[in-house]
Amino acid sequence: MASIAQPQLSLWRGLAGQVTGWIQENVTNSLYSLAAHVALVWITVVVFRAQLESDPLIALGIAALWVVGLALVIASAVIHRYNVVSQWLKDRLFNSAINAMITLIISLLIVGLFRQIVAWAIFNANFSADPVAAAASDHAGATWGIVAANIKLFMVGQFESGQLWRVWACFGLLAALTVVSIPVYGLFSRELKPVRRWVTWAWIVSPPIFYLLLRGLGDSGPVPTIETRTWGGLLFTLIVSVFAIVVSFPLGVLLALGRRSAFQGIPAWLTYGVVGIVTVGGFVTYTLPNIPLARGWLEYALILWPIWLGLAGVAFQQIYKGNVVAAFCTIYIEFVRGVPLITVLFMAQLMLPLFLPSDIHIENAFRAIWGFTFFSAAYLAENVRGGLQSIPKGQYEAAEALGLHTFQQLRLVILPQALRVVIPPIIGQFIGLFKDTSLVAIVGLFDLLNIANSVIAQPDWLGLRREAYVFISLVYYAGCFVMATAGNWLEKRVGLGER
Repeated sequence: MASIAQPQLSLWRGLAGQVTGWIQENVTNSLYSLAAHVALVWITVVVFRAQLESDPLIALGIAALWVVGLALVIASAVIHRYNVVSQWLKDRLFNSAINAMITLIISLLIVGLFRQIVAWAIFNANFSADPVAAAASDHAGATWGIVAANIKLFMVGQFESGQLWRVWACFGLLAALTVVSIPVYGLFSRELKPVRRWVTWAWIVSPPIFYLLLRGLGDSGPVPTIETRTWGGLLFTLIVSVFAIVVSFPLGVLLALGRRSAFQGIPAWLTYGVVGIVTVGGFVTYTLPNIPLARGWLEYALILWPIWLGLAGVAFQQIYKGNVVAAFCTIYIEFVRGVPLITVLFMAQLMLPLFLPSDIHIENAFRAIWGFTFFSAAYLAENVRGGLQSIPKGQYEAAEALGLHTFQQLRLVILPQALRVVIPPIIGQFIGLFKDTSLVAIVGLFDLLNIANSVIAQPDWLGLRREAYVFISLVYYAGCFVMATAGNWLEKRVGLGER
């Protein structure tokens, strides 16, 4: 009997020695470590008690799973043999005492928060679109009737109800092109290569068709003209983002190529000659007679414009060697990137009409759309320029050795490699552009955010901000998720990061 108990006693003594050594090495090795462990134990107890009071079943279930996982890791450590599950748990959740407690705390907080969100959004919510019935209902959750009663406003704004078929026609055409493009560009791209050109042309001509359907063809007929001020909600958000993305991409590529261009510029003698004549002539005929009339430093600075013009001409020749294209692209990119987007929108809405002839009127929606487009093009140009700079010089030399002219070099050799490298930042910029469309609400256009603000202001739905903002947040998330998924598919398609 004593011979049987002796090995067991030795085993328990060895295990106790290992536990004691582990505690001394990881917990009590320093005062800071001991304080951190004590603080985490206290936080764990507080969080567990709070969760136990709100929902005992869930709290006990999480604690039981945590204990089972910890026991599995400890047992595997004792026998020095890990399976797939215990190794994963050790590496990610229980690799130290601090991480084990943090795992329990975060699990309790996440599950508790998720339970409250689900209870507020679903189980305790009211879905009646009747404001009277929703107000009379005794519920502690969300009132989704604000979304159901105003779903048309959220989707298309004040678009005429009798012409909604045009919106559905646009979405139907877009869905058809998307369904056709999946096998043509993805699953069966080799087998359907002859069809790819036709699908590509269909995508190219689709934007004018969308515009004609949404805008109209005249005051009479089956497709009458609809004012752009009636565009709103998700429809207007998609119009702004899609147009800005589609148009800013080629503009950004051209700006990037222009900034890196090495064209033979204006000769130095011509630049200095013209600048010298203009500077001297302007100084003699304008500056000297008007200097005595200046009344402050600002007027002095404006009167000296010939000198500033001469300095600008010298800087242009010294920096850009007379290359007008590179100078224009660089100044445009740096100027646009140096101002906030909201400034561009305010300039487009308030200042642009002052510089236009009285007989020319550009509607507010178009001004905002083009403001987004030009702003996005400047940022996209820098992304593309980064891709161009990553191409080795040998690629350019190889393209020249093949006898390709400049356009063929860019189209067949340089741009495919450069754009492939910058797919992640470009997709990120497009996602940011989609979210930035909410800024048009500041200049009075009714995008999805401004529609939500107007719905909240309705007397029937006062005080229901959370429901409206949660709904539009989900809409924005869905759009960003689609673009991110498309970007990931495109990266795998071109093998980015794989070779």
